[in-house]
Amino acid sequence: MKKWLKKKSNILFILILGFALYQQFPVLKNNFEQENKTIPTRKVLSYTSDKQVDFPPTGKKAIAIFWATWCGPCKIEMNRLKSSVESGSIPRDAIFAINPFETEGKIKKFMAEHFFPFVFIESSLGNDLGVTVTPTTIFIDNGKLESMSSGMSLWGIWKAEFFI
Repeated sequence: MKKWLKKKSNILFILILGFALYQQFPVLKNNFEQENKTIPTRKVLSYTSDKQVDFPPTGKKAIAIFWATWCGPCKIEMNRLKSSVESGSIPRDAIFAINPFETEGKIKKFMAEHFFPFVFIESSLGNDLGVTVTPTTIFIDNGKLESMSSGMSLWGIWKAEFFI
């Protein structure tokens, strides 16, 4: 009886894992398709300064994180990036936070309640890149999308520090 239950639980685990991977396939496929894409510099509104800024910055490396106020994994990733900024591993002006899903009022309320040393911007880049999952992090080098990953990453912070 125990052996039979163990086999059933293994089969169930494999089915659940397979279903989870199947659900993630379109996101992973999109992320790989976006790599090496050129992102033209454009003027965007900075919620941080209420002024227009260039994004992505010309001639520089940048990290953009697509996030949402209700996203727990986003807050974890943003806190990890915050620690790297505070330790001096990543420059403050190299990280751009983009929330393509919520209103300016909701974003500014979040910013007032939580301090993150990033440039929060309004941008349609999420639509252009097909971002549907938060957090999604992109690495941009002089306007070229070098890497795009969705979800939490155990090694993402080291990758970010190495990239910049």
